[in-house]
Amino acid sequence: MRLDPSSLPARWSVEVDEKGRQAQEASLYMDDGGIVMKRRLSGLPLTLSLPFEAFQGVAVRLATDADGDLTAHVELHHHDPALSVPLTVTRNMEIAAADWQGWSDRLHLPMLLIERDGAAEQVGPRASVEIGAPVPRRSHGATASRRPRFLMRRKVGQTGEMPVLRGCREIISYE
Repeated sequence: MRLDPSSLPARWSVEVDEKGRQAQEASLYMDDGGIVMKRRLSGLPLTLSLPFEAFQGVAVRLATDADGDLTAHVELHHHDPALSVPLTVTRNMEIAAADWQGWSDRLHLPMLLIERDGAAEQVGPRASVEIGAPVPRRSHGATASRRPRFLMRRKVGQTGEMPVLRGCREIISYE
Protein backbone atom coordinates (compact mmCIF):
# COMPACT_ATOMS: atom_id res chain seq x y z
CA MET A 1 0.00 0.00 0.00
CA ARG A 2 1.37 3.43 -0.92
CA LEU A 3 -0.22 6.86 -0.88
CA ASP A 4 1.73 9.55 -2.72
CA PRO A 5 2.19 12.86 -0.82
CA SER A 6 1.48 14.84 -4.00
CA SER A 7 -1.83 13.07 -4.72
CA LEU A 8 -4.35 14.84 -2.50
CA PRO A 9 -7.31 14.52 -2.23
CA ALA A 10 -7.25 10.76 -1.80
CA ARG A 11 -9.75 8.08 -0.81
CA TRP A 12 -8.81 4.57 0.38
CA SER A 13 -9.80 1.77 2.76
CA VAL A 14 -7.75 0.11 5.50
CA GLU A 15 -8.26 -2.54 8.14
CA VAL A 16 -8.29 -1.07 11.65
CA ASP A 17 -7.08 -3.53 14.28
CA GLU A 18 -8.04 -2.62 17.83
CA LYS A 19 -6.58 -4.44 20.79
CA GLY A 20 -8.62 -7.54 21.65
CA ARG A 21 -11.14 -6.92 18.85
CA GLN A 22 -11.59 -8.21 15.35
CA ALA A 23 -10.10 -6.07 12.56
CA GLN A 24 -12.67 -3.83 10.88
CA GLU A 25 -12.56 -1.97 7.61
CA ALA A 26 -12.45 1.82 7.69
CA SER A 27 -12.79 4.14 4.73
CA LEU A 28 -10.62 7.25 4.73
CA TYR A 29 -10.76 10.50 2.81
CA MET A 30 -7.89 13.00 3.02
CA ASP A 31 -7.58 16.48 1.54
CA ASP A 32 -5.67 19.63 2.48
CA GLY A 33 -8.05 20.28 5.40
CA GLY A 34 -7.67 16.97 7.21
CA ILE A 35 -8.92 13.40 7.31
CA VAL A 36 -12.45 12.01 7.41
CA MET A 37 -12.57 8.47 8.82
CA LYS A 38 -15.70 6.30 8.51
CA ARG A 39 -15.79 3.09 10.52
CA ARG A 40 -17.95 1.09 12.89
CA LEU A 41 -17.55 1.36 16.64
CA SER A 42 -19.44 -1.20 18.74
CA GLY A 43 -21.57 -1.97 15.71
CA LEU A 44 -22.62 1.65 15.13
CA PRO A 45 -21.42 3.76 12.17
CA LEU A 46 -18.99 6.48 13.22
CA THR A 47 -17.63 9.37 11.17
CA LEU A 48 -14.61 11.27 12.50
CA SER A 49 -13.24 14.45 10.99
CA LEU A 50 -9.68 15.05 12.15
CA PRO A 51 -7.53 18.08 11.25
CA PHE A 52 -3.83 17.41 10.75
CA GLU A 53 -3.07 19.30 13.98
CA ALA A 54 -4.72 16.42 15.89
CA PHE A 55 -1.83 14.14 14.91
CA GLN A 56 1.52 14.12 16.68
CA GLY A 57 3.49 13.72 13.46
CA VAL A 58 4.39 11.49 10.54
CA ALA A 59 5.87 8.32 12.00
CA VAL A 60 7.76 5.38 10.59
CA ARG A 61 7.56 1.97 12.24
CA LEU A 62 9.94 -0.81 11.22
CA ALA A 63 8.80 -4.39 11.68
CA THR A 64 9.91 -7.84 10.53
CA ASP A 65 7.36 -10.18 9.00
CA ALA A 66 7.19 -13.99 9.26
CA ASP A 67 9.84 -14.41 6.52
CA GLY A 68 12.27 -12.13 8.36
CA ASP A 69 11.96 -9.30 5.82
CA LEU A 70 12.00 -5.73 7.10
CA THR A 71 8.80 -3.77 6.42
CA ALA A 72 8.38 -0.01 6.91
CA HIS A 73 5.01 1.44 7.94
CA VAL A 74 4.68 5.21 7.39
CA GLU A 75 1.65 6.59 9.24
CA LEU A 76 0.04 9.68 10.67
CA HIS A 77 0.67 9.04 14.36
CA HIS A 78 -2.11 9.82 16.84
CA HIS A 79 -1.87 9.33 20.61
CA ASP A 80 -4.85 6.96 20.27
CA PRO A 81 -3.51 4.03 18.22
CA ALA A 82 -6.98 3.35 16.74
CA LEU A 83 -6.87 6.79 15.08
CA SER A 84 -3.41 6.42 13.52
CA VAL A 85 -3.68 6.47 9.73
CA PRO A 86 -1.40 4.28 7.57
CA LEU A 87 0.04 6.05 4.51
CA THR A 88 2.66 3.65 3.15
CA VAL A 89 3.54 0.01 3.82
CA THR A 90 6.58 -1.16 1.86
CA ARG A 91 9.70 -3.30 1.97
CA ASN A 92 11.66 -0.74 -0.05
CA MET A 93 13.41 1.52 2.48
CA GLU A 94 14.18 4.27 -0.08
CA ILE A 95 10.48 4.66 -0.89
CA ALA A 96 9.63 4.63 2.81
CA ALA A 97 12.22 7.34 3.57
CA ALA A 98 11.05 9.50 0.65
CA ASP A 99 7.38 9.17 1.68
CA TRP A 100 8.22 9.84 5.34
CA GLN A 101 9.98 13.10 4.42
CA GLY A 102 7.39 13.99 1.75
CA TRP A 103 4.39 13.60 4.07
CA SER A 104 6.15 15.51 6.83
CA ASP A 105 6.85 18.42 4.47
CA ARG A 106 3.38 18.34 2.90
CA LEU A 107 1.46 18.31 6.21
CA HIS A 108 3.94 20.46 8.20
CA LEU A 109 4.20 17.80 10.91
CA PRO A 110 7.36 16.56 12.67
CA MET A 111 9.03 13.30 11.68
CA LEU A 112 8.68 10.61 14.36
CA LEU A 113 10.36 7.24 14.80
CA ILE A 114 8.38 4.54 16.61
CA GLU A 115 10.63 2.44 18.84
CA ARG A 116 10.07 -1.27 19.49
CA ASP A 117 8.39 -0.49 22.81
CA GLY A 118 5.89 1.83 21.05
CA ALA A 119 7.40 5.14 22.17
CA ALA A 120 7.51 7.88 19.53
CA GLU A 121 10.71 9.94 19.27
CA GLN A 122 11.12 13.03 17.14
CA VAL A 123 13.86 12.83 14.52
CA GLY A 124 16.01 15.92 13.99
CA PRO A 125 15.83 19.30 15.62
CA ARG A 126 12.63 21.28 15.81
CA ALA A 127 12.44 24.16 13.41
CA SER A 128 12.44 27.42 15.29
CA VAL A 129 12.99 31.06 14.65
CA GLU A 130 14.74 33.11 17.27
CA ILE A 131 12.90 36.22 18.26
CA GLY A 132 14.91 39.03 19.80
CA ALA A 133 13.84 42.06 21.76
CA PRO A 134 11.43 44.31 19.88
CA VAL A 135 12.85 47.42 18.25
CA PRO A 136 11.60 50.60 19.92
CA ARG A 137 9.13 52.63 17.93
CA ARG A 138 10.27 55.81 16.23
CA SER A 139 9.97 58.76 18.49
CA HIS A 140 8.62 62.04 17.20
CA GLY A 141 10.42 64.04 19.83
CA ALA A 142 11.98 66.49 17.37
CA THR A 143 8.64 67.52 15.89
CA ALA A 144 6.48 67.19 19.00
CA SER A 145 6.71 70.87 19.96
CA ARG A 146 5.85 72.17 16.49
CA ARG A 147 2.36 72.62 15.18
CA PRO A 148 1.13 70.44 12.33
CA ARG A 149 1.46 71.91 8.87
CA PHE A 150 -2.28 72.38 8.30
CA LEU A 151 -2.52 74.49 11.50
CA MET A 152 0.42 76.80 10.75
CA ARG A 153 -1.69 79.64 9.24
CA ARG A 154 -4.29 79.63 12.00
CA LYS A 155 -4.01 81.91 14.95
CA VAL A 156 -3.43 80.41 18.32
CA GLY A 157 -6.51 80.66 20.50
CA GLN A 158 -6.53 82.38 23.85
CA THR A 159 -6.90 80.46 27.01
CA GLY A 160 -8.92 81.64 29.93
CA GLU A 161 -12.47 82.04 31.00
CA MET A 162 -15.19 82.30 28.38
CA PRO A 163 -17.05 85.64 28.44
CA VAL A 164 -20.64 85.43 29.59
CA LEU A 165 -23.04 86.88 27.03
CA ARG A 166 -26.38 88.23 28.26
CA GLY A 167 -29.29 89.33 26.17
CA CYS A 168 -28.08 87.60 23.04
CA ARG A 169 -29.91 85.04 20.96
CA GLU A 170 -28.43 82.08 19.22
CA ILE A 171 -28.86 82.23 15.49
CA ILE A 172 -29.81 78.88 14.01
CA SER A 173 -30.87 78.40 10.45
CA TYR A 174 -34.09 76.44 10.04
CA GLU A 175 -35.40 75.42 6.70
